[in-house]
Amino acid sequence: MPTESAHATEVDVAVVGARCAGSATAAMLAGAGRRVLVIDRAAFPSDTLSTHAMFPSGLAELERIGAWARIRDAVRPAKLTHVQVDIDGEVRLRERWQPVLGIDHGASIPRSLFDVHLVENARERGAEVRERCVLDRVLWERGRVAGLTYRDPDGELCEVRAPLVVGADGRRSAVAAGVGAWHPYRASKNGRGLVFRYMDDPRAGGWESRTMWQWRDGESFAFAFPNPGDRLLCLFMGAASEVGEARGDPEGYWSRKLAEHPGCAARIEGATEPTKLRSTADVTAFWRASSGPGWVLAGDAAHFKDPVTGQGMGDALRMGRTLGEAVAPLLGDPVELDRATRRWERETQRHCRDAYHLANLDTRVEPVSPIFRAAAGIFGRDEEPGLSHLFNRTRPVEAVLRPPVVARAYARALARGPRRLRTLRISGELARTQVGVMREIAADRFRETGPVPGSDHPGWEFWEAPRG
Repeated sequence: MPTESAHATEVDVAVVGARCAGSATAAMLAGAGRRVLVIDRAAFPSDTLSTHAMFPSGLAELERIGAWARIRDAVRPAKLTHVQVDIDGEVRLRERWQPVLGIDHGASIPRSLFDVHLVENARERGAEVRERCVLDRVLWERGRVAGLTYRDPDGELCEVRAPLVVGADGRRSAVAAGVGAWHPYRASKNGRGLVFRYMDDPRAGGWESRTMWQWRDGESFAFAFPNPGDRLLCLFMGAASEVGEARGDPEGYWSRKLAEHPGCAARIEGATEPTKLRSTADVTAFWRASSGPGWVLAGDAAHFKDPVTGQGMGDALRMGRTLGEAVAPLLGDPVELDRATRRWERETQRHCRDAYHLANLDTRVEPVSPIFRAAAGIFGRDEEPGLSHLFNRTRPVEAVLRPPVVARAYARALARGPRRLRTLRISGELARTQVGVMREIAADRFRETGPVPGSDHPGWEFWEAPRG
């Protein structure tokens, strides 16, 4: 196919997007001796909207791609050894994290500090990363993706030929549009938006600065994550409609949310140097077809879940790492390469399914379930890992919420007289949802379209595909 470029660069893999999934893919492939070219429209360091939450399992992914020591030593993030959940000022759960690869803490790092080290790690391992480069189009040849063209910082059109093109360019993935995978095969309308800002941490150096904190009060969530340099990220997740209020009256909204979350207000009391608010209500969860002849999607380009559970960065790193491992030995065999990317997509779907459903349950804007409240009380008797396994992905849901535990939680919830009718109603709804999830897992269908009633929420809308 003729292009304006004078000549084509030939590589083993071309990656579009240099953040979590793209840099992880490139690091693994380059470390295996493959020629990798990564392009990204950004110039690093570069910020992007993110909750920043990284649990030990996510930091272990950084270790596996060779980036953790660099980030740890350069950024010096706070070691977040505990997670704490406070519910309506009545129930408190505080747990230590289960270690993964010897890493026994989480971290919260602004993306302007985080992503630049991912890029440099990929470069150190042998990948070529070109910044301020914008994808022009995906190239096809005999029914397969054969490369791409892009515009460099000077506007020149460049051509790249590769047996595999990886789209790690986020939810509005131009690669997804170019390979015909833009429209998701499954999606869910999420009810919560997110509004956050940074500030100096008034409890720096205390036990609070080693804790990832969550408050569930009424229908709203609040979070506080200590950041590097004795800074603090404070984040609210109320109804998506609140984002408009936050943008119209930032300080009025902030004061109102602190009044809703007195525990959060006490945590940040005395904080100084607050930044402007940042926000989004655009958090539709989705799954895209993520593999095909000569192409694959990874990270948010492939699958996005509600950020309420803080799984996005860890899952994107894992996707990139496992993708690199899967395809590195097979780039000379198109048939086996396509089989490997399809197997990888299926395994990724299995890995992310439980977290998708958990996030969908948490995105419903309603008071905390009496069953969740009772379960938090059961697990919160000591600091041993319990419910934190669900965030850390160190045990599957069924191994944490075992039938005896669920039965005890139901019994405790029913014992609270004024809430008995609501408990019975919610118990029935959760049981139906769980049965649907269990049936989906048992069927193990590839590109499962759902929906599971109570989890997949209707009414979602999706963006128009980019032109070109």
